[in-house]
Amino acid sequence: MKYLLVVFLLFTFCFSNNLKRNSSKVVIDGTNNLMWQDDLSVIKTKKNHEEAILFCEKLSHAGYTNWRIPTIDEFKTIVNKKNKKNYINKAFRFNVPDGYWALKSHWRTFWYYADYMHFVSGTPYFDSRHKIKYVRCVRDF
Repeated sequence: MKYLLVVFLLFTFCFSNNLKRNSSKVVIDGTNNLMWQDDLSVIKTKKNHEEAILFCEKLSHAGYTNWRIPTIDEFKTIVNKKNKKNYINKAFRFNVPDGYWALKSHWRTFWYYADYMHFVSGTPYFDSRHKIKYVRCVRDF
């Protein structure tokens, strides 16, 4: 029984999402080796999909310049369905319960639609790339 408990605890810690604030500007995801932008600009910056990609590519933030727009799978790693206020991990201080652009645009719609994470429900959706949504950038480390 003790052996089973130890295996369970090790399994839990290995696959738990390790999100921690590193400064007042970023959140570190040690499990997925990602650094997330988390400052006032993520609740103020709204762009269409193309502008969002360019914004992240040109971003200089927290001493780094290699930022990019996240994928839906990366966004899924910061969703917390237990946080009913805005469905994001509580390590994040800045979030609007609304849509944040993700990278993928859909070829089957001639690239007219792109993915976004909707933090009202913590669910991914897609919408016209011309619509205005919020932007949160990420970088690998």
